[in-house]
Amino acid sequence: MANTFTPTALANGTSNLLVRASALNQTTDLLQAGVVFNDAVRASTGLFSTPQNSGNSNPFLGSYTTDIHAVQNDIAAMLANPGTVTINGNAFTLNATDTQVLTAVQNQLTQILNAAPQTTNAATLAAADQIIHTNQMQILQEINGDAHLAKALGNVTFMANTGANDVAFQSLPVGADDAATLAHATAGTSLKAVGSVFNAAADLALGGINANNLTQIQNDFTAVEAGLKAILNNPNMLAAIEKGETAVAAQTTTLHLQTVADQITLQLNKYDANEVNANPTALRGTADNILDIIDIVQNDANLNMAAGGNGTPGHVGGFAEMPGGLTGTVTKFQDNQAQTNFWATFLSEANTLAAQLTKVANGTGAATQDLVTQITNYQNFGVQFDMAQGAVFQGRFDNELVHGGLQSDSNAAIKALMGILNGDTGAALAADHAMLTAAAQGFQGNAGDIAGNNIAIGGSAYVGSATTIATATVVNGIGMGTGKPVGATPNIANGTGGAPATSTSMAGGTAAAGGTTAANGGNANGAGNGNGTGNGHAAGTSHHHAAAAATAASHASATSHAADAAHSSAMDMHHFAHMWG
Repeated sequence: MANTFTPTALANGTSNLLVRASALNQTTDLLQAGVVFNDAVRASTGLFSTPQNSGNSNPFLGSYTTDIHAVQNDIAAMLANPGTVTINGNAFTLNATDTQVLTAVQNQLTQILNAAPQTTNAATLAAADQIIHTNQMQILQEINGDAHLAKALGNVTFMANTGANDVAFQSLPVGADDAATLAHATAGTSLKAVGSVFNAAADLALGGINANNLTQIQNDFTAVEAGLKAILNNPNMLAAIEKGETAVAAQTTTLHLQTVADQITLQLNKYDANEVNANPTALRGTADNILDIIDIVQNDANLNMAAGGNGTPGHVGGFAEMPGGLTGTVTKFQDNQAQTNFWATFLSEANTLAAQLTKVANGTGAATQDLVTQITNYQNFGVQFDMAQGAVFQGRFDNELVHGGLQSDSNAAIKALMGILNGDTGAALAADHAMLTAAAQGFQGNAGDIAGNNIAIGGSAYVGSATTIATATVVNGIGMGTGKPVGATPNIANGTGGAPATSTSMAGGTAAAGGTTAANGGNANGAGNGNGTGNGHAAGTSHHHAAAAATAASHASATSHAADAAHSSAMDMHHFAHMWG
């Protein structure tokens, strides 16, 4: 733990303080204990406990209780030996109020630990969730309300794995869902108002969605959904949000906003009500979805500022960052053979489609109905596979494959292609070309996301830039297939056109800037046993911008202004933190 408290490491996010294996070691340093508590709060967005080891995924309930035990042991050691207490490695003298606060925290941690196992039973979940939520809030309020402790902890900021600057025992985003704010959010009067209601719902969901808070959370998310749709259908408001961006960057911002709207719909339709019954897909999905939505907004500088932020990830404004997690709490998803085959096909076809769309955008290729069909089939391929998988896979990748990046990219590309086929000229044609470029970058971003967050069978990494199934893994040939996904005719990107595959989209939706969804109707209750099992590759990776060092790329370029620095190319990343979110 040599660099745990090194100022440079804290500032750039490389401190061992953010690594689970180091942070959980017993300590009498209150900064370290607080960083572990931050991780626990973040994990409480979805305390799933089953299935065990699906895709080598550590159930959050186990990680959460481990965190809470560690914090409790640390504080017990501080109270037993107050002369050894430090903050950031420097001696810190507890006063009487500090001791009183930490003693109260100990009791609250015990209540949390007693309640946590009860979240696995639908009959006891509501009461247990409420105990967890209430005590977490009280702990944060008490420590941040102790002027002596708060000042000392506030003097040590560090770059979290979200890219935001955190402190130990980081306060939650400020939100509101009073009648007036709900009305403004529903009407879409500003992205800031919509984001404020989102913050309120996200805060309320910590500890779990249950019968006691379900109505309030759904009312909040319903207002957010309505507000986002209103903004997307308001050209003047979009223009104001996207002011100063290049044409492609502006279309990318619209795609991000559409993706967020789609993921809110996913939250309302699939996760909220099911989480009340301790459904593992809903629990894992809520954790991924809420945090992913936050990261999309926070890492798009124009959306960030429109929501009340300063253009970089932080805790101010709407859609604000939650406390950051520890590297290693979430691990890369270990794919089985079927999943490896799927991702190798999905990834390589994403890059192939992106290349085709780019040619149309720059005038070296033609828009065709065949290409529209191929994109429709590609989208359906992702939906069908996701819905045939098990609980953890769905919870983790629904917002990639069913409602989110794939949907918004596909709809935007189809809308632009249809505009060209219908004879758009002038400004409309230029907008089509910009939309195609943004969608192409989105497809590439999805490919890079897969490469960063999944492990192929046998432990091989994926290759984010691959254009063939055989080369989509570092060890070539692990992924198997012909390039013709099951159920999709024709070959989705390399073929010659044909009838679209039957749609199985979980729910309807609208494309960015007024397009129509390429896949409507279907069944959201796909089941299956396609869960990969872990094979020992459990090493965590940074799920936020590769060592948390990413920042938004320049808005003055024709590349995505929200590109993840972990992928130093001109590709858009819809899912900046897909391992959490």
